[in-house]
Amino acid sequence: MKQCLFYLVICILLINCQSPKDKSVEINSQLRDSILSNLRRFDNKIDEENSLTKSFQHVIQIDNDSLQIKYLRALDYRALNSSLDLFTEINHLGREKALKYKDTFSLATFYWDLGDYHLNKNDSDKAYLAFNEAQFLYGQIDELEKNALLLYNLALIQSQAKDYTGAEVNLIRVAEISKEIQNFELLFKTFNSLGVSNYNLRNYEVAITYYNNALQALGKVEDSELYRAATFNNLGNVYEKQGKYDLAITNYRKTLSTPKLYDGDPYLYAMALDNLAYNRLETGALQNVLPDMQEALGIRQKIQHLAGISISQLHIAEYYQFVGNQTKAVEFAKAANTTSKQNNNNRDILASWLLLADLQPENSYKYTTSYIQLSDSLQMEERKVRNKFERIRFETEEVMQRAEMLEEERTIVFLISSLIIIIGSSIFIFYVQRSKNRSLKLERDQKIADEKIYELLLIQSARKDEGKREERDRIARELHDNILTELYANRMNLMFYKYKIGIKGDEKFGKLTDNLMDVEKQIRSLSHELSNTYFDEHKEFGDLIQDLIQKLQLERTHQLSVDDSVNWSKIASNIKMHTYRILQESIMNIQKHAEAHFVFIKFTLNEEADKIEFTIKDDGKGFKDSKKPGIGLKNIKSRVEDIKGKISINSKLGSGTKISIFIPIK
Repeated sequence: MKQCLFYLVICILLINCQSPKDKSVEINSQLRDSILSNLRRFDNKIDEENSLTKSFQHVIQIDNDSLQIKYLRALDYRALNSSLDLFTEINHLGREKALKYKDTFSLATFYWDLGDYHLNKNDSDKAYLAFNEAQFLYGQIDELEKNALLLYNLALIQSQAKDYTGAEVNLIRVAEISKEIQNFELLFKTFNSLGVSNYNLRNYEVAITYYNNALQALGKVEDSELYRAATFNNLGNVYEKQGKYDLAITNYRKTLSTPKLYDGDPYLYAMALDNLAYNRLETGALQNVLPDMQEALGIRQKIQHLAGISISQLHIAEYYQFVGNQTKAVEFAKAANTTSKQNNNNRDILASWLLLADLQPENSYKYTTSYIQLSDSLQMEERKVRNKFERIRFETEEVMQRAEMLEEERTIVFLISSLIIIIGSSIFIFYVQRSKNRSLKLERDQKIADEKIYELLLIQSARKDEGKREERDRIARELHDNILTELYANRMNLMFYKYKIGIKGDEKFGKLTDNLMDVEKQIRSLSHELSNTYFDEHKEFGDLIQDLIQKLQLERTHQLSVDDSVNWSKIASNIKMHTYRILQESIMNIQKHAEAHFVFIKFTLNEEADKIEFTIKDDGKGFKDSKKPGIGLKNIKSRVEDIKGKISINSKLGSGTKISIFIPIK
């Protein structure tokens, strides 16, 4: 119910509100070019620190916060990977701007870079705090992959501080996300780290299960040979702790059988070689044990792997102890103690003191006392770190709970505010609707009055048209009954006069009487056409047009096409009369001026537009559009206007003329 109400409120707000337009991001082109130029110099390793400093100075001048944050992210990443002192200043400004602009993604990115920076400085506490903040922010915006990567980083820091339980909690969450997003490389690393955590917790069988899961995940990872080799080495470590030296040796050999392992990862090669030799020592098989240990030590010294050097020295010391060479054993044990102190490797310092206490009983108290003091201080320090991590997690969870409470409060406030807006809007809409109803009533009354006025105008127009029809009938009757009769009488009198005076064979006289007869025919035809009933009572209008073509003897040069769907009987007689006259006028114009060999006449019905399209097209000589129209064209246009039609005339010299007339049916 709450969700439905929420969506209802959103819909109403979207309907009633107009979102502001996004402001376009602009930057001075010269400033942008300076930034990019210095970044290119930095990427090409040209005076890196100076190039980055100049870029930063230019970025500070950008007014737009969003664009400034974008460039600060680019600078932050470069400064981090170059270990430049400028990083802290860039990162601080970036976090400040991102927080102010509420850019959660950028803020999380800056915190991630800050965590990497502190990690490079071996400040795990600050690194954990920064990673935890970044992970919390990515969780807010559902960035699953980045969230998982940061949880993985947090777990690694916890493992280094021996907070294996806390690391396992985070790693299990990483494994769940990795499966969801199908990031199999991260899934492998997570299972491998879970194996390491359980190994350190002495849950050896659980560790073996996780290592096997890691190997399965590698089936969907490309270039996984080095990953696989490292996992076999880790499995060997577990079996070694269980005292299953044969299984440990088998897995170390699998690691060393990896093609080009030394070239790909000399650290892993030296580690596996040393582990293999040490486990063979544990089984009592001394063949090639010392040479392998010495080879591993030489590789580690070459690549300056101090932690590896101290382990090799301890293993060689144990070898000499096993074969009874106490002097050499003490020498390498002391060397391991010195190397581990140089590297602050407390694990190997403790191991070297234990070995020295065993090798030199006379100094056993001194070494044992140092061992206990360092072990106790380390345990206290590790407990402090674990407590600090717990406090950070607790504070983060507390912040998340407060955020959820605030979100709920905001939701309640939003819903209440929305309800108030809905009620207020409803009242407003009610009054607006009432006003609209009144306006509509007035408009309806006005429309009724307008309709009555229109009816009166129609009646007046009908009366005017009736008067015109009566006048045409009167003229038609006058032409037919009076003038035509007079002409006929005069022609007959001329004929009688001809016979009376005995004029015979006078060709001119005969032509004059024939002309009079033609005039009579024209007047008779005109009187019929002027009559209102001519186009209604006559045969089909299409036949009238055909008769006109035949009467003018144009069948050979004129092609007529009349659409059968045109129902001429339902078309007003005045429209048919004007159409007929337009056709007459057009044919006369073509005969007089066009010098055409062929004329195409077509009547088609456009049912959708309720119009008849009347087309006359000839292949004559045409005329320029700029030419002043003659009386014939003026008459045609005038008749088209009388019937509320539209006319289009297209003509070019030498290309003929096309007249398109659109005549409304109603």
